[in-house]
Amino acid sequence: MKYFIAIRCVMAMVDQEYLQDKKVQKIDSDIRTFKTDLQRAEMELEGLDSRLDSELESFKAAEKSKRDAFESLRIRLRSVEQEWRDADKRYREQLKRKNNTLSEKKKTVEVLRKRIKDAEKVKEKRFRELDKEKERLVEKAKREKAREMEEQKAREINRVEEEKRRELGLGT
Repeated sequence: MKYFIAIRCVMAMVDQEYLQDKKVQKIDSDIRTFKTDLQRAEMELEGLDSRLDSELESFKAAEKSKRDAFESLRIRLRSVEQEWRDADKRYREQLKRKNNTLSEKKKTVEVLRKRIKDAEKVKEKRFRELDKEKERLVEKAKREKAREMEEQKAREINRVEEEKRRELGLGT
C-alpha cells in the first residue's frame, strides 16, 4: 500500500510536468469526454435496460399468447381428429351393415325368384296334367256319346225295322 501511495505521488508530480503538453492535454480532454460519455452511456444503459425490458415484456406476452393459442389449437386438433376417427369408424360399421343387409336381401330375392320359377314350372306341369285329364274326359265322353248314339241308332234301326215288318206283316 505504501508503494501505491508513493507511485501516486510520483505520478502527481509527473502529472504536473506533463500537464502542459498539448498531447497530454488532448488525452485528458478525451478522457473527460470519455468519462462524460461513459456516465451518459451508463445512464442510458439503465434507462435502456428498463425500456427494453418493457418492450421485451410485450413480445413475451405476445409469444405466450401465441403459444397458448397454438396449444389450444393442438388440443382442438387432437379432439377433432378423434371425432373424425370415431365418425369414420361409425361410417364403416354402417357401410358394412348396409352391405350385409343388401347381400342378405339379394340372397332372399334370388331364393324367392327360384321358388317362383319352380312353382311356375309345377303349375305348368299341373296345367298339362289337367289338360290331359280333360282330353281323356272329352275322349271318354265322345266314346260314350258315340256308343250311346250307336245304341240309339241301333234302337232306332230296330224300331224302324220292327215297324216295317209290322207294316209288311212279317212277324218276328
